[in-house]
Amino acid sequence: MRETKLGGWSLLGGTVAVAVSYALSPGRGAVDTVPSTSLTDLTLAMARNQELSYTVPVVILVGGLFMFHGFLTLRRHAQPVAQLGLLGMVIGLVLQMVMRGLDYMITGMGVAALETSGERSEEWLQSAHEMQRLVFGLQFTSIVVGFTGAAILALGLALRPEPLHMPPVLNGVVAVLAVGSLGLFIAAWHSNALELALAPAFAAMSVGGIGYMGLLGWKLIKAGQDMEP
Repeated sequence: MRETKLGGWSLLGGTVAVAVSYALSPGRGAVDTVPSTSLTDLTLAMARNQELSYTVPVVILVGGLFMFHGFLTLRRHAQPVAQLGLLGMVIGLVLQMVMRGLDYMITGMGVAALETSGERSEEWLQSAHEMQRLVFGLQFTSIVVGFTGAAILALGLALRPEPLHMPPVLNGVVAVLAVGSLGLFIAAWHSNALELALAPAFAAMSVGGIGYMGLLGWKLIKAGQDMEP
């Protein structure tokens, strides 16, 4: 079925676009990286790399749209437990898209702070700080809901793997890792030292999650091919 294949390609392509964009996000990714708790440094890092900071949110929003279509397509072929997990992942994705829109505005405030001086510059930075705090709150919500959804989705696919025919053991492992990642994230949220210590683990979890999303997209493509006459 063309619709199923399109949904699979949307999930696969959208995941790649979002993953690359997050990796290139100034301040938070590999470009001009600063501690996530230093709001001033984060704002200024985004402003110093304004071309990239203005580009990344747009790519993530477009990639997120494709992922959203992929999730909806997958939901039509999933069992009720997996559907519940997909709902959580969709909510987490939408929140991430909202956050990237706020990042676009934060970049503008950071640029304004760099282009002015004195009290006016501090006012722009203070406005950016307030928006950064809002982004932090949305980040917590999106990750908790998203990781919970991923765990339920993987559990649902482990119990009823059709039509994707994914190994139940793989889905079981993903479900356990998603729950463990959620616990580590909540613990690290309250400790800067723990956040730094677990940074490599979080990076590995992100790569694993990207790989799993890509696999879901590929399996959806294959399912669409199998349905074709």
